[in-house]
Amino acid sequence: MKLFRIFLTILIGIFIFGCSTKQPVFKIDQYVWPKESANPKFKAVRVIANSEEFPGKASSKNRLLQELVGDINVKWVDYRAIRIATDGRGKVYIAAPIAFKIQIIDFIQKEIRDIRFGSIMPCAIDVTKDGRIFIGNRSGGNVMEITEDKKVLWSYGRKVNDKDFEKLKAEKKFDVDGLYKDISDVLVYKNKLYVADQIFGRIDILTLDGKFIKSIKKVPAPTAIAIDPQTEDIYAVSKFIGKVFIYDKDGNFKGELLEPGDNIWALNFPNGIDFDSEGHIYIVDIASNGFKVYDKKGTFLYYMGAQKPSVYLGGFNNPKDLVIDDKDRIYVLDAPNKRVVIFQYLGELYKKGRRNMTVDEPMLRW
Repeated sequence: MKLFRIFLTILIGIFIFGCSTKQPVFKIDQYVWPKESANPKFKAVRVIANSEEFPGKASSKNRLLQELVGDINVKWVDYRAIRIATDGRGKVYIAAPIAFKIQIIDFIQKEIRDIRFGSIMPCAIDVTKDGRIFIGNRSGGNVMEITEDKKVLWSYGRKVNDKDFEKLKAEKKFDVDGLYKDISDVLVYKNKLYVADQIFGRIDILTLDGKFIKSIKKVPAPTAIAIDPQTEDIYAVSKFIGKVFIYDKDGNFKGELLEPGDNIWALNFPNGIDFDSEGHIYIVDIASNGFKVYDKKGTFLYYMGAQKPSVYLGGFNNPKDLVIDDKDRIYVLDAPNKRVVIFQYLGELYKKGRRNMTVDEPMLRW
């Protein structure tokens, strides 16, 4: 009997230890919206797409879609688009480098219009609240400020050709100021412009009139960048490595977050990153067909998508990018579905907005 008690105690101890060290099991049903058990903290606000994507839109069974699609005079959102930005005041900007154009979704004029270029390939884009437009140019390897009538206000940098690039690789010189190989993202924060090059592994910091300030070097293949509004730390996500790398506002390395993998909580092929007002990290993951939300410790909180290509509301088809405005509206570039899907994060900022709602918000449907 005594031996049996000892054996039982050991068995219980092994079980407790095993439970304490076992990796958490995430049930997909807990995280995929719009399942009821997900208890989502998001609501869909608008879908900007050609109405032909929604069969039976006029049917009484699809009142939600009628409301979401809205009254935009729609042309196709370009399926080749790769980056999205917003001024948060009524305009959304979409960069489509292969098409040599920027698309503007204008909620005030209720239209989508194109800015077409002859030789400029806008591969990255960001805008200020007052409408200043900054782009990365894939063909010229430069970053520039432009106007909606295609006037170039300034330009910085140039593209290194393949021959010179091979020479730089041989000499291990990847810190040459003003040279770019693959501009992957641009970001405006306060009075500075941040430019990421995922081949050179560098984030350049410029003034908003194109003057070089400094570089953050040896950044592992930065695909997209964001700045934490609470700490001003710089976050760089890499789709090739499947991790997030963190730097302080002076460019000093602080650490890394997350791991690559096929699991729902891991990074499969991340391509865009941003923060909401409460400091949650949003990452759009192409291969996972959705976006994921984490806290700043890297704890997985939420997944929005269907884990496979989907045209239905709540699902995506290899989404390319996302951006969050100052009212916690989340704009997801669902390019292969030729649409932009806008969500509202239901946080404290949203609750405050409900109390202080005004009529001059062309996008806002509280």
